[in-house]
Order: sequence, then C-alpha cells, then structure tokens
Amino acid sequence: PVLIVGSSMVGMTLSTLLAKHGVRGCITVERHASTAIHPRAALFMPRSMEIYRELGLYEEMRAESAKYYDEKAGIVDVESLAGKFIQSWMNNINEGIEKLSPTGRLFLTQNMFEPILHHQAISDGAQLRFSTEMLSFSQDDSGVTALVRNIDTGEKNLIRASYMVACDGSRSHVRDQLCIEVKGYGLLSHALTIYFRADVERFIRGKYNGVIYINNEKLRGFIRIDKTGKQGFLVVISAGPKGTEESRFPADDITDERAAELLRAAIGADVPFDIDLIHKWRAVCDCAERFSKGRVLLAGDAAHTVTPHGGFGGNTGIQDAHNLAWKLAAVLRGEAGRALVEETYNDERHPIGQKTVDQVFVRFIRRSAPELRQQFEASLEDELPDPYMELGYRYHSRALMTEELGDVTEDPATSVARPGSMARHVHVDADGRTNIPIADLLKGTFVLLTGPAAGEWEGAGQQLSKEKGLPYIKTYRVRSREFEQRYNISSEGFVLVRPDAFVAWTVWAKPDTESPAIDTLRSVMRRILCL
Repeated sequence: PVLIVGSSMVGMTLSTLLAKHGVRGCITVERHASTAIHPRAALFMPRSMEIYRELGLYEEMRAESAKYYDEKAGIVDVESLAGKFIQSWMNNINEGIEKLSPTGRLFLTQNMFEPILHHQAISDGAQLRFSTEMLSFSQDDSGVTALVRNIDTGEKNLIRASYMVACDGSRSHVRDQLCIEVKGYGLLSHALTIYFRADVERFIRGKYNGVIYINNEKLRGFIRIDKTGKQGFLVVISAGPKGTEESRFPADDITDERAAELLRAAIGADVPFDIDLIHKWRAVCDCAERFSKGRVLLAGDAAHTVTPHGGFGGNTGIQDAHNLAWKLAAVLRGEAGRALVEETYNDERHPIGQKTVDQVFVRFIRRSAPELRQQFEASLEDELPDPYMELGYRYHSRALMTEELGDVTEDPATSVARPGSMARHVHVDADGRTNIPIADLLKGTFVLLTGPAAGEWEGAGQQLSKEKGLPYIKTYRVRSREFEQRYNISSEGFVLVRPDAFVAWTVWAKPDTESPAIDTLRSVMRRILCL
C-alpha cells in the first residue's frame, strides 16, 4: 500500500508506525547497505520520546543512552575543551520537562538508535530493503509506480503503491522529480564533521557531557564526547577569521593535516588523537514550498533541512511520520477521504516545518555566526523557548474542529488544550487506575475523554465504536480537576483526541442541541476524516 523512499530514522519510524496501525505490505527502500554507522542526530526531544514510548521503545532507548551520556547533561559554550567557559545555553536538558511530558530529552546517537528501531520495525512486519535505490516514478489518480534497482545485483523492479513517502534526505531525488522548490536562507556553510578518538576525559569530567559549543579564533562549531571521554565528533561550522567569506567554507579542500589542526584547536591542549573519518556537508536552513503533490509526500529532511543547532532536524521528521501514519492507515482502510492525507498533512506540517527552519536559523546565528545577524536582521525572529517548539506546536486544518488560525506555537506549560493543540500532560484517574499520565490512555486510536457527568457522550462514544466504516473510538471517563482545567471543560464536557495525540474537538458541557449525541459525534468524526 505504501512505498517509503529512505530508511533512515524518519523512514524507518514511519514504516514501524504503519505496521503498528495494521497496514501490511509497505515497502521501504534504502540505498545504503545498513542502518547508520556514524553518530549523528544525538538529541531526542520529549515529543519524539512520547512517540517511541507509544511504540514500546522508550525504556530500551533510555538504557542505551545511559551507557554513553548523562541524562542531566547540558549545552554549553566554551573557547575549547581545556579553555575558558563562556556561557551555558541549557544547564540540564531535562530541567522542568517532567511537568510537560511523561518522557524527557535524551542523548542517543543515530548509529546507537537505528538498530533498536530496525529490530522493532522487522518484528512488526515492516519490509525494509537496503542497498536498493529508487530510479524513477510516475503517479496517476489511483497510485504511484516506482522503478527501483538493487545496487548489489543490478536487478530492477517495478513497485506499485497507493502512496509514496519521500524520506530521502536534503537532496531529495523525489522532491526534484516533483519540481517542488525549497526556500530558505541560502548556503550558510560548507561544514564538516570530524570523527575522532582521544582521551579528553579530564577536560569534561564534572563539567560537560552534553553539547559543547566551541567558539575561538580558529573555529566555530560544537563537539560531542561520550561518557568515557575517549571518543566523539567535532562539527565545524566556520573556521578562520570570524565574519570572512572564506571562513564559511571549512570543508573546502580539507586535508588530514587541516582537520588535525581544527581538532587540536577545539580540544585546546596537546593531546594525542586519531581521526577516523572526515565527513563534509552543506549547512542550510531550507523548507520545501509544499510537502505533498498528489499521492507523493515529503517527510524529514526532504521536506525541511536545518543545521544541528537545537537538535530539531530529526525530531521534526519524526513528527512528520507520526502525523502521516494514522492518516495513511485510515485512508487505506477506507475509513477516511483522500484529503486527510493529500491535503491535511501539508496544511498541518508545512507551517511547523517553516517555523522550525526559522527558529533553528535564529539559534545558528546566536551560537555559531553572530557576525551574520546584521545581514539577516529584517527576517530574524525572536528565539522561542525550546518547549514551545517541542510540545507547543499547533495545527490548523479541516481535520480539526476549529476555525481559528492563531500562532503555530504556544507555551505548553500554561496554555489550555484546544483543537489543534497536543494533548496536555496531566495525571488522571481513569480505566480503574489512579494518577496515571494521560499519555497512557492515548495509544494510537481516537480517544474520547469524558468528564464524570458526561454519561450521554460516553455512551455515544461506546456506541459509535461498534459501527463499521469509521475508526475505532476508545472511551474513558476521566476524573481529575487538573484535567478539566488544562482542557477547559466541565464535568459534563469531553475531549476528542486524534490517534496522533492532538486534540480534535473539545466541548465545555452538554451541547445545546436536540440531535442525539451519537449523531453529533458521528458528524464530527466524518468531518475530521474528510468524508
């Protein structure tokens, strides 16, 4: 039913989510021979961890992270590992997060995480084809036909799918074939990553074990070291005199000797080291003009590409996958109209992708290129607190019972849950259990959360869940004063939450209508599902 092009973190997450939703026969093709072999994408945000908690991977990811990183580590700015401390961007990556989410932020590199996800995907029945590239495709009103080739054998095959999702990276071949342009801030840097081994434990012990920004006369970038203090990687954004044009291209004509010089400047002391690999890449903050065209959709870096500043890149792609998975499943089961995928995915995710690009660019300027501030002053946003972007982003589309536009972000600590908002983290009594996080009730289906005096709506939800043609609705009677306050309902009110844990509809009390509750609920469900 679905062809996914690219089986890195985002593509594999989508294939796993689709399998969890019961979608069988999905195929993911990946041109590389295996999962990631280098430590990229090191920070997982609370929203991503909630998604992986739903998939049953949360505790395994925490255990793997604990082997290498400190869960209370911070983000700091220094002249070098052995040099002067400049400032702290974040003292403790999880400070205050427990009030906003049942999970937390987590340091875990891509090469550590992808094998965990790969095992889960295969266990759930996902089909992952490595060493396979997509050569070309065409689409018509009923689906997509793609020509793929096994890189090892040269064998070519045609794959027919109802939908195709491009998770094929910042230089997306699929996006180019669709003639979808990207817009953003232009090429910011020819950057490079230096993977190395060195004993720098004495410089970080008790001080740094998170993201360490390096800012001195020789380079600007950041360094990551594992808990042993003996291996890591250095990202170089610019090198040489600050503000010069040539400083923005540290990867140009890079040699082993020049890489060693940069690494030595980042460490700030004469320490023996071995360089394992030098990887060149383009630092950009760009967003595709749209995330879908017909039956082909873009996700992850194919849709939005950002620098590593703030750690938003992979996390935003994971959000794309989560938004898309339940919609694809509903359409493929015949429970939703095609517009749920072909319109609302773009309507909901594109504003978030664009906001992420703008916010990461602000962080890029502040942390690595302050000399560019004047050049971009007119278009530079104020920097929002990270939780606004992680847990406070909002949707607007026909798949929600709201007409208001408003901001695409809000403070998740103080704002009430309303249509388009993520379900707010509160503890409730429900399902015969007490003081449980509301996330435990949201397991990838539609959920109707009713106040203790909303019996008519509770009955409507239970009755509608037995009807054919609409997705299953799980109904819970919830007791919690905090729930009523954070969701702005009375004891007679209720909240309808979508499978992606976003609020679709809220009602303060019993609606003033003569229509039976089940008819009203059925009508709302059909609107949300674009039927």
